[in-house]
Parts: sequence; structure tokens; C-alpha cells
Amino acid sequence: MTTTPQAASGLERLESILQKIAAEPDHVVLARERQAFDQIAGPHSARIVLVGTGELGRKTLSGLRRAGIEPLGFADNNQRLWGSTVEGLAVFSPAEAAERFGHSACFVVAIYHGTAVRQQFASLGCERVAPFLPLFWKYAEIFIPQCCVDLPHRLREQFDGIRACYALLGDEASRNELCEQLQWRYWLDYSALSPGNDARNTYFPPELITPSADEVFVDCGSFDGDTIRIFAKRWQGRFRQAFAFEPDPANRSALDANVQAAGLSDRVTVMPYAVGNENGPISFSFTSTAGSHRVAESSAPAVECRRLDDIAWPAPPTYIKMDIESAEPDALRGAAELLRKQQPVLAICTYHRYQHLWEIPNLIHSISGDYKLFLRRYAEESWEGVCYAVPLHRLNRI
Repeated sequence: MTTTPQAASGLERLESILQKIAAEPDHVVLARERQAFDQIAGPHSARIVLVGTGELGRKTLSGLRRAGIEPLGFADNNQRLWGSTVEGLAVFSPAEAAERFGHSACFVVAIYHGTAVRQQFASLGCERVAPFLPLFWKYAEIFIPQCCVDLPHRLREQFDGIRACYALLGDEASRNELCEQLQWRYWLDYSALSPGNDARNTYFPPELITPSADEVFVDCGSFDGDTIRIFAKRWQGRFRQAFAFEPDPANRSALDANVQAAGLSDRVTVMPYAVGNENGPISFSFTSTAGSHRVAESSAPAVECRRLDDIAWPAPPTYIKMDIESAEPDALRGAAELLRKQQPVLAICTYHRYQHLWEIPNLIHSISGDYKLFLRRYAEESWEGVCYAVPLHRLNRI
């Protein structure tokens, strides 16, 4: 098979990246994983100020305590928290934290999309400011795997899947995204990353997908109905029906209220289920946030799970979105018949596990080869990544 020069050039770029990864000796990459944080922190690797009191900050605090490290405090931009404690740790304003510890500690920004905050603390005079990822590498036995964070050396095991994914991708933007992610994940090369796409288009990229006035939208991981509301607005109210799957009771209460407030109750059906490749009870962690998720512990509370293939749909789904905290592959397997027979548009999150960036496109293709596949990212680093699978008749050709 011949390729155009542009396609050949793109493939050469991928192979160049993979060859550079393979060429790094094992002992070098392993040492880089262990030492990356210490190189940033210098003499202050055990004197840490955590920036951000959110879920990631609290999770980082818990992990550091397991490692025998008690941070000096939290710094946070939320004025309401200044002078209080979170998980027993004092919370300082950025200015006070910088004054107290700017020359004697490493400030670890435990915030997703943290570039602006890292710049803020550097501008306050903090000499050592680090993203959380190198810290997680150092204490990998505690923190990894964590969302799409994993150790660089494990990327070497994924070359076959990465190459297969690259060959399936439908445009240059998708192929660029895959190459950029490999460089960032392996070397933490921020210069390799393009800016994220417009977050307002998350799940509904106008450059790829043509809306349908007869849309039947399935929102897996509906949280409080935020995506449902965006969908209804983007489709200007012209859709047939929507189904909102949300197993967390607190989230579902907010979802019900928001659907009613938006005047959508007649066309939005709330489904109190998790989505997967089995029907029946599963263990679940209720966080009352968008991060509620399935867990392995049998002692955890149970919710009902459903395969999309086994739902008695009053109308066949035409558009499926999944943001279900790493359960996406199982849910796709549980929808295989639906995908093959109905060919709904798919918008599937890829950032909850390291390998999902290439495994999810490969899995969709293995279920149905009739889709065009695309990758898009709507935030910095690797966050808010989505794989779109678009049947040809829904592809925007403008």
C-alpha cells in the first residue's frame, strides 16, 4: 500500500518517538522516574506544601502520610479556607504560604489543569514548584496507577496497540494528539503539547459531527445533568429523547432537579444504573461528585449495573457519551450489539486510565469497523480527552 507524503511524514514522526523511547536504557528511565521529583525539589524533597485542597490534593496528602511525610500545609486560592484545616492540615493563603515557605519547601500543585497555578506560585517567589506527576512517580507504589498517570517505562509494553490506534485515526489532529501525548507522558515534555480544544465543544465537536433532529442521546455518567443541558442547548431543543444514567443518589437528585428546571422532563429519562458488561449489583463508591465510580471492595455499597445491549430502548440510541471513571471499556463491550446494529455516534472519555488513549479506539474498531475514529482533548496535559467514533452518514463534511 502506498501512502501520501503527508501520511508518511506523520508515521515517521510516530516511529521516531517510539524509537527514542525504546532506545533509552532501562536503568536510565527507571532512574528518571525515581529522581524527577527530587531534581525539582532539590534539598526540600521532604518539605512539601500542597497546593489545592480538592479531591486530588486530599488524595495526595493521604498518600504522603502513608509514605511517612507530613506536608507543611495546604495553600489554596479559596479565601473561605484560609486559616482553617483540611484533613488536619493547615490551609494558608498563597501569599502567606509563599512568605513562610517559598525558600524552604517544594510547592506541589495537586490540581488538574495546574499550569496557571504553578505560574502563580512561581510569581510569588516560590523557588521550587512542581506538578504532582513527578511526585507520583517517586512514590509509585502508593499513587500509581492514577487516572492516566503511570510510569514511563510501562509505555514500552504498549507499542503494538499504539501503532494499531495510529493507523485507525481519521485526521491529522488525532494523530498529532496521540504523538504529543506519548512525548508528554514519557518525558513530561510540556513543549510537545498543543493547547486543548474549546471546552465548550466537549462531547459535541461541530467539526466532526452533524446533529440530527431525531437524536436519541444516551448520557452514561450523567452526574447532575450538565452534559444533558449542553446537549439540549446545542441541538436547540430539536431532539427526540435522552436517557441519563447516574447511579449516585445525591448526583441523581441534582440531575432530576436540573432536568425539571430546564423543562426537559418530558424527553429525558433518568436511569439509576451504572453501565458495564454485566447486569446486577456491583460495588460502588458514592462521592456525590463527578468522580463516583465502581470499586472492587465487596464491602462497598452496591448499585445496579446494566449492559446497554440489554436495555429495552423505546427508540434506538443514535448518540452515546461515556464519562464513567475508567469503566468505559467494559461498557463498550456491554454495548457491542448495539454498536454493530445501530451505529450510534460515540463520545468516549480516554483519560481515566493510561492505556485508554489507544485501547478505546482499538476496542471500538474491533467491535465495528464502520466508524471513523478521532481523538480530541479539551484541557491541558492529558485531561478531558475524548475518542469520537462517527459513522460515515453522521460525519460533518463541511
